[in-house]
Amino acid sequence: MYAREVKDRTITLAVSGMLWNRSLVMIDSETDSLWSHLLGEAMRGELKGAQLELLPSLMTDWGTWRKLHPETTVVMLKPTADRFNRGFYKNSRHQFVLGYVEGEDAVAWSYEALKKQPTVNDKLGDVPLLVVFDSPSSTACLYDRRLADRTLSFAMQDGRLRDNETKSSWNALTGKATSGPLEGRQLKPLAGVVSFRRAWKIFHPTTRLWEAK
Repeated sequence: MYAREVKDRTITLAVSGMLWNRSLVMIDSETDSLWSHLLGEAMRGELKGAQLELLPSLMTDWGTWRKLHPETTVVMLKPTADRFNRGFYKNSRHQFVLGYVEGEDAVAWSYEALKKQPTVNDKLGDVPLLVVFDSPSSTACLYDRRLADRTLSFAMQDGRLRDNETKSSWNALTGKATSGPLEGRQLKPLAGVVSFRRAWKIFHPTTRLWEAK
């Protein structure tokens, strides 16, 4: 998910109908510039070289989202979107990764590996990372493990996500502490990207691919 503000203007993006490296290309109606949907960068046109701001988002199924946000509204998609349901991701985990870029570095966690190890304490550059995978809904979440003046580490204990430092319990899908000394505190969500594994490697060839221990 991207913010649409570019160089002091708000642009309107749509599908161009073209592909680049077998990945979708967007076009803005203001300048007809062409954008990589995976990089968020204008590849051709008046805005060439401009970069969209990547925003934290959550790719999950409707049932899981509605439990978290019961008052939410939903955009009705075309019938072809029915293909991308809970079963699609569950049966295709070997194809997907959660990717993250920090500066010149990139890392990706495959859904297949996350199924084996659903809680990962990782690091990219100076950023300590937490990846949590909810297997029933095939939802991968990415957070910064820093909270105030400390860096936390996490593990699943008795079916609950807990930090090792204070033993507080956390909601894995929201990053909010639900009980313990840190109750009510919130981890910062990071802008991870769910992508086909092949596509991520093409656009980020030096990616470090995390493997389950």
